[in-house]
Amino acid sequence: MLSFSEGEVTRLRREFKLVLEEQAALVLCQRLSEDLGGLVPEPTRIASVYFDRPGCPLAERALRSPEDCLKVRTKEYAPDIGADGVERVVLEVKRERHGLTQKRRVWVPRSELGRVLGGGTRLLPLITGGSLSPVLAVTYQRHVYPSSSGWRVTVDRDIGYHQIAPDVAMSRFALSSERLGPPLSREGRVVVEVKHLGQELPDWLASLNPGGMPTYSKFAEGMARVHAFAADGVARG
Repeated sequence: MLSFSEGEVTRLRREFKLVLEEQAALVLCQRLSEDLGGLVPEPTRIASVYFDRPGCPLAERALRSPEDCLKVRTKEYAPDIGADGVERVVLEVKRERHGLTQKRRVWVPRSELGRVLGGGTRLLPLITGGSLSPVLAVTYQRHVYPSSSGWRVTVDRDIGYHQIAPDVAMSRFALSSERLGPPLSREGRVVVEVKHLGQELPDWLASLNPGGMPTYSKFAEGMARVHAFAADGVARG
C-alpha cells in the first residue's frame, strides 16, 4: 500500500541553498539552535537514488540549468521513524524553477518500487510509462532545524556520490553503506537548504539568500563527478 508524505513546505515552497565550509556551517547551526530555544537535532542518514531516462535528459537539464529542472529519486532514512518494520522508500518527483520548488511524494514499500516506477500507479503521473533507470546514488548526514510549518533549514554533511547498480537500487533490501560501497567522490563542504512558504524567515536568515549566486544540485554535482559524459557536459558550459 502507498501513502503520501507531504506537508505544506514539502508540496510547494521557496528554497535557497548555501555551500559552506565546516566552520561557517557550525556558526550557522549555533545561531539556528539559539533561535529555536536551544534545539540540537539528532542526525539522520539519508541514501538517495536518482533515476533518468535513456540518454539522461533529466541529468543534462540539471547540469545545464540547476535552477530549472526536474528530478525523480528515492530517499531512505536511518533511523526511519514510522516504518513499523517495513522496508520502504520515499519516491519523489521534484520540480525546481527559479527558487520555487514543487514536490510530489509517496511512501513505497521496497517490494513495490519496481512496479511503481514501471507505471503501476497513478499517484505520480509524471513518471508513468516506465523506461526510468537508476543513474546515481547519494549518501549524506542531515540535521533538520524546524521552526514551524512555515519554514525549516536542513544541513547536509558527509555527502558521498556513488555509482548504483539496478539490482541494488531496486532490491527489496534497504540501501546501506556496505551495499553501496565507498563513494567515488566526496563533497568536503556543507550544503544548507533554507525552505520556506513566504516571508516567515527571521531577518538574519533571509539576508543569507544568495540571490543570483549559482545554486547547488546534488544530482548535477554527482553526475558530473561520477559519469564522464556529465563531466564533459559541465566542461562545455
